[in-house]
Amino acid sequence: MTIKTGRWEPPNKSVRVSQLQFVAALFTIFFMTMLAASGVALSQGTTTTPAQLSEPKVIMEADPLPPFTYWVPENSTIRNHPRLSSVWIAETADGLRVYYFGDRCRASEFQGFIGKRLDAFPERPADATWRMACSICAVTSDLGRERMNVFYDDVSRKITSISCG
Repeated sequence: MTIKTGRWEPPNKSVRVSQLQFVAALFTIFFMTMLAASGVALSQGTTTTPAQLSEPKVIMEADPLPPFTYWVPENSTIRNHPRLSSVWIAETADGLRVYYFGDRCRASEFQGFIGKRLDAFPERPADATWRMACSICAVTSDLGRERMNVFYDDVSRKITSISCG
């Protein structure tokens, strides 16, 4: 006769698990964990095929060096910003200046999407800050180093640049 006390009571029977069943269960848990972790990484916007980043011919006068040079126009000179650390300026002979604010937003991982249609770009992860704007559209001039800016052509809707800032 069993008396119900309102709380859970373990059964009287002992459950025996073979060593093979135990190892199979551990393997299943490990496999499911790894599968879930890879799904999280993909949902966070990592590209499945890393882009080959361009390495233009430049004159490097910066110290410390920028982590990447894909953003630099060919034959320009790279210098450190005079007042802001982790900001680099590439200047061409004709005076064009391009500023680089580092890679906190992971823009380097998305360079392979330049030249592709905007609808090919992955979904934005919940914890990321992205700004999508056409290349002739007005945007605020505030600096957000963790924000990724994705600019695209208004007519063709092809991505023209991806950068942090």
